[in-house]
Amino acid sequence: MYKYGHIGLAFIFAAPVAILFNILHGPYWGIALMGLSFVTCKVPDIDNRTSLLVHRGFAHTIWFGIIVSTILSLVLTIILSVGMENIKTGIQVTDLLLQNWTIAVIVFTGLFIGFLSHLFGDIITEAYDYNINPYWPVTNKSYKLGWTKSGAKTWNYGFLVGGVVSILIVIGTAVMF
Repeated sequence: MYKYGHIGLAFIFAAPVAILFNILHGPYWGIALMGLSFVTCKVPDIDNRTSLLVHRGFAHTIWFGIIVSTILSLVLTIILSVGMENIKTGIQVTDLLLQNWTIAVIVFTGLFIGFLSHLFGDIITEAYDYNINPYWPVTNKSYKLGWTKSGAKTWNYGFLVGGVVSILIVIGTAVMF
């Protein structure tokens, strides 16, 4: 799947959770979640930019997604917490994270959804002889549905349009709640 398809899928995957977060945590948390899913929807393809990783290898596992999402969520939670409160100097980072665990959960969820949507997008596409082994090294079971070719414009732009519609729905719910 190409960039636009991955972006659209990230928004489609994130929309139901974003609507729920708008309702449970107040307006605009869902919009934030959508943005966070966008941040990581292309991260697995970091393996295309480095010779250190095999394409559709470790970077295309849920373990890599958990690691990246955890690190980014901790960093972003600290940044958001400092920006949202008048923090006294000397406060411990662990105290900051414990006080703002809801933010950490929302941030992690958004980041991880973007990552999972990428894996799904690659599973449904047929690109050369690549399969996805999302649970490697726990199991070597690979997944490939081959519903479409990775460069199929209909699917890529179709998912992008679906993603735009998803964004509009999430914004609508943010305004309602």
